[in-house]
Order: sequence, then structure tokens, then C-alpha cells
Amino acid sequence: MKTHNGIKLNLNGIIPPMVTPFIPHTEELDIQAIQSEAEYLIQAGVHGICVGGSTGEGAGLSEQEIFTLCKTVVDQVQGRVQVIGGIIADTTAEAIRKAKAAKDAGVDSLQLTPPHYLWSPTTDGLVQHFQRVGEAVQLPILIYNVIPWVDIDVQSMKEIINRVPWVLGIKQSGGDMHKVADMMAELHEQVPITTGIDDLLYPTFCLGVDGAISCMLAVVPEATLDLYYKVQAGDHKGAKAVHDRLLPVWRSIQGPDMPYLAKTAIELLGRKAGVARSPILPPTEEKKALIRQRLVEAGFSVINSVVY
Repeated sequence: MKTHNGIKLNLNGIIPPMVTPFIPHTEELDIQAIQSEAEYLIQAGVHGICVGGSTGEGAGLSEQEIFTLCKTVVDQVQGRVQVIGGIIADTTAEAIRKAKAAKDAGVDSLQLTPPHYLWSPTTDGLVQHFQRVGEAVQLPILIYNVIPWVDIDVQSMKEIINRVPWVLGIKQSGGDMHKVADMMAELHEQVPITTGIDDLLYPTFCLGVDGAISCMLAVVPEATLDLYYKVQAGDHKGAKAVHDRLLPVWRSIQGPDMPYLAKTAIELLGRKAGVARSPILPPTEEKKALIRQRLVEAGFSVINSVVY
């Protein structure tokens, strides 16, 4: 498995991409809620925490907010699990600024998207991007392969891995099970591979991915841990039952307003997740009722209502 300066990336297990709680009306970081949610995830038994990813609304965070968010989680974790800093940026310069903020906050590694503002960089451009970020921060990089119009194919990913020392892992997302299979076949001997596909956690675990970083892990960490451990133990009947239980819950929260719907589900489960940032709007009462219904049908204990 690839290492750099004696370091390799550990992506084993369940690593929730934590939601970022914001205070209603001001939409500022809710430090107390961030601390509480990080502690909840740790007590649930997760293997790491990713902050500032898609579920965590990382694309809209400033460098200072990335520092504050990451440092709050790092200080709460106190080394009990790894903390991955999510970086979603449109240019290499922006990515470096945000990555430095995450490093200064004490994260263990970075989850980094390719640049993606309405254009598609070449493979050489991507190599330069990840190389420059890696050199600037000297932290392991997990490539977050999620951008539909910058979909890094297997051969390009192989070239990036071979040419960029700090790229030490892949998160294959975007709903492409075929790409997961190809990445596993071509690249898993070189780097760890984790899945970001919520409705296909079970089959990707069966393919042998090292772990997962996806929304459902942040909403119901205990259930996804159960699914992961059942597959590890060879209990496929039990794992399929967990998959069947969780799929309707995921269907109720997926979509372009997913961060707010995930927070709604978390609030219905009795934890404080706050609001999402504008322009993502709160769900309708009908949508909240559907999420509540799906959680109840899946056997989760929920509170009566959520008020923002």
C-alpha cells in the first residue's frame, strides 16, 4: 500500500461526514452543537470524522470557518479518532488556502475535490492541482471523486496516484457503482478506497472497499456501523436486512437539499443539528412528516416535531 514520508491513509470503517450545525437566523457556526455532535459520533463507535464535506456544507465555508470548525472537532475528539478536513474549492489557490486552515486546526488528512467551476481540468491539470496542495500542506490527501463534470476516470486517477506523492486514497462517490468496481480492480493494491454511495453501502462493502464516508453515516451512525460489521463477519443475510431498513430513510433525505433534510432527520432523532445555510430552504411540513415516517418505519425512536 502506498505511503509517503512513512505515512499512509487509513480509511477502514465508518467515517461520518458530519453535518455542520448553524445557528438559526444568523447562520453562524454553532460551536456547542458541533462539539455535541462530534461527541455523539465518537460515542457511537465511528472510526473517524470528516468535517466540511458535502453533507457538512463545506463548499460555502470561509478559511476562518474551516479553521474554527476543524479545530472545534479536533479539540473535542482529543485523538480518539482521526479527523479528516473536507476541502471543496474551485481553484488550486483557494484549495491551498482552505487546506492550510484545516492543517492549522490539527486535522490528520484532507478530503479534496478536484476544481470544478463549470469546466473540466485535464489530467495534467489535476496532477498539478493535487501536487501543489500536497506540497503546501504536507498532509495525506483523499481524492473526493464526486463532481459530475470532473469525473476522474480510472486511468487519470492512476496517473495522479503515481505522480503525486501525497495522494494516498480515493473516495468514489457520485452514485457510480461501476466506477467503484473499476477503481477496486485497478487501484486497490496501491491505495485504500472508500465509498460515498449511500444506497449502495452494502454492495460496495461486499466488493471490499475499506470503508465509507457518506451522509447516512452522519445521520444514523450506529445502524451503518452494524451494516459494516455484519459484512465484515460474513453475515450477508443480516447486512441485507439493514440495507433494506435504511434504504427508504435515504430516499427521504436524498436530493439537492440533502444537507437540510439530513439535519431534519438528525433533529427528529433528538440531536441538535441546526439550520442549513441559504439558499437551501427548510423542508415543508409534508417533507418533514415523510422523513419522520421513514425513520419510524425503520425502527428509530423519534421526537414529535422539529421547529426551526
